[in-house]
Amino acid sequence: DKKSEDDKTAEDDKKSEEEKPADTTQEEVKAGSFRDVTSAHWAFASVERAAELGLVTGYSDGTFRPDTPVTRAQFVLMLWRMCGKPAAAKSASFADTANGGWYQDALNWAVENGYVNGLSDTRFGPNAPITRQQATAILFRLNGGQSGAELMLSGIYDQTFTDSASIASWAKDALWWAVYHELVSGVGGSRIAPEANASRAQIAAILLRYADKFMTMEEAA
Repeated sequence: DKKSEDDKTAEDDKKSEEEKPADTTQEEVKAGSFRDVTSAHWAFASVERAAELGLVTGYSDGTFRPDTPVTRAQFVLMLWRMCGKPAAAKSASFADTANGGWYQDALNWAVENGYVNGLSDTRFGPNAPITRQQATAILFRLNGGQSGAELMLSGIYDQTFTDSASIASWAKDALWWAVYHELVSGVGGSRIAPEANASRAQIAAILLRYADKFMTMEEAA
């Protein structure tokens, strides 16, 4: 009868559905330490490892906020952690860092060793976003500030990146050094974006690349 035929069709459809192989084309999205950075995010591995090493921490709501710009104070703090939290002999004297308790030790160390400069003689700008060229300049100084084989490629880099003319004169050697050592790359459209703010995800990745290339596991935090 009609009912039995419909029941048989439904059973066949169900059986056919059950016999279909599982769809394995979609990679499982895994959660990590932060609810807004899953394995689907390009910086998932970097953020997880940076958190494990203590270079970065999340916010009280369980997020990492990967696209949020890193401030100059935050970057100095991450750098200090990566280098093992070394002590400084004297305090940095900027008028706008008098209340910099959470980053003061890091800033003292970075200024004492010449890794960072102020935006002026009296102003550090702790809450200002750090730019890509500022971050690479600081890492360049941390590494000794000596140019190498990348000098032979500076002409090629100038032509490769359409916005190379916007790189500050004080940052060009550092930025080409960072490109040569694959610490940074273009941001699409053949641009290096020297004046763009560096995000938390970008900085986590850059610091880990630096540590892997220039530091031993004992030196890294």
